[in-house]
Amino acid sequence: MKIDRRSHKSFKTLWIQFDEDNIDKHQLFFKEHSIRNQEPEHPRGKTLFLLNIPPYVTREVLERVFGKLCGIVSNVFFTTPKGFKTAYVVFEKESALERALELPENSTVILNDEQYVCITGLAKWCKEYNDSICDEEKMKMEIEDYMKNYDQRIIDKVAHEKAVAEENDDNDGWVTVTGQKKRGQFALARKESVINKVQEKEEQKNKKKQLLNFYTFQIRESKKQNLAELRKKFELDKKRLQDLKSKRTFKPF
Repeated sequence: MKIDRRSHKSFKTLWIQFDEDNIDKHQLFFKEHSIRNQEPEHPRGKTLFLLNIPPYVTREVLERVFGKLCGIVSNVFFTTPKGFKTAYVVFEKESALERALELPENSTVILNDEQYVCITGLAKWCKEYNDSICDEEKMKMEIEDYMKNYDQRIIDKVAHEKAVAEENDDNDGWVTVTGQKKRGQFALARKESVINKVQEKEEQKNKKKQLLNFYTFQIRESKKQNLAELRKKFELDKKRLQDLKSKRTFKPF
């Protein structure tokens, strides 16, 4: 494949080597990021634009490499999450960007040394998996601390409201009315009528969701049930009528 070198004239190169035993090298392309509509997270004069970054090179690797060669790196942004990536390296000072642009063409950086190890392959996947597992003891401590703080906030709130109520009692019966609604522990108790209305609405919603009398056996059973209810009602009315007749004191016949 023939490479069009004219498209890379504005880019400088940096060679990276995985370790000292590996003779293969990989070439990075970089230049100053300067466009008309510069984004705030990529400030002009401090941002380096990189191409052809291998998948195993992480944000920490770029921070270490350019921090060692040029100066302090404040942030790194990847634009492609998988495969060979592109990135923006933002320095703290403009002088660090100038040093990066002055790097010689044959500069080579070894990623693995005695101080830092670039993890790849199965070891990297195992590390990512282990890092994704939560520490139960740590999580338990965080939950307990949160609940203690929450309980303390509730206690402080109750004490504050009690103090305000006592202060209002001392002010000749004047009460300060606020528009805040109480929720949870401080909500007002509902009346029985309100609870019944809510229950009726819920029952109506549930009835609408059900498919009543959809099947033939449902229609047949509903007819039998209605007929049984009518017979029961007829017998009750008949008994009630007999009771009324028996209680009549005036009997002309």
